[in-house]
Amino acid sequence: MRRFEEKIVKIETFEIQYLQEAKDALKSAFFRKESDEIFNEWEFAERVLRSEGYLPGLCFIAREKDKIIGYNALTMASIGESKGLALGPLGVRQEYQNQGVGSCLVKESIQRARSAGYPWIVLLGGAYYSRFGFESGQPYGITVSDNPFENAHIQILFLDDKVKNEVSGKLIYCDAFYDERGNLL
Repeated sequence: MRRFEEKIVKIETFEIQYLQEAKDALKSAFFRKESDEIFNEWEFAERVLRSEGYLPGLCFIAREKDKIIGYNALTMASIGESKGLALGPLGVRQEYQNQGVGSCLVKESIQRARSAGYPWIVLLGGAYYSRFGFESGQPYGITVSDNPFENAHIQILFLDDKVKNEVSGKLIYCDAFYDERGNLL
């Protein structure tokens, strides 16, 4: 629980009855007029639930009173032969952004992943995540595609420093991240 300008925000484990509200929070965070109606962050939250990579204890919501204001998921992933976690989608309703809610969701994800014994967490994102210890995956030879732009945005957080020299190769997300032709969404 954390207090934000007299608001109390709780980070809780996601449960299926929160799905529509979680999707609404993600849509508030990510919707643009050019958004794809099927392949987007808010529909992804539902795809994850049907995925083999879904980890019920590692999917979270942020709540203010009875309103879900944020969502984050950790799912199974691999890099080369190493197994770990992928973070995202992470989203906070627009009116709650820049108040620390996203940071709380990321910190809870890291803490629970560490407690569960996972060696690393990976994501596609920008410099925002460096405040949590994420670093570029490029020095480790981590790729996600043949697209240099996408590869430049791979961020990794090692929860176990002993695996740093063992993690290299192509990042493979769980099946929810790919369309029916195997293309990364």
